[in-house]
Amino acid sequence: MEKDRIYGIHCNVDNCVYNSNNCECTAGKINVGCTCTDPNCCDETECKTFKARG
Repeated sequence: MEKDRIYGIHCNVDNCVYNSNNCECTAGKINVGCTCTDPNCCDETECKTFKARG
C-alpha cells in the first residue's frame, strides 16, 4: 500500500488502517461520497475508503 500512497492527503481518524502515525492517508486512492440518499441535496460527506483497524 505504501508504494501507491498519495502524498498530501491528511486524515484525523485514528482508527483507520490507512492513517499513518503522522495523520497522513496511505491509501492508494480515496473515495469520498455523500451520506444521504439524494446526491442533489448532499450537505455531508464521508470517506468511503475508511477501513477500521483490526
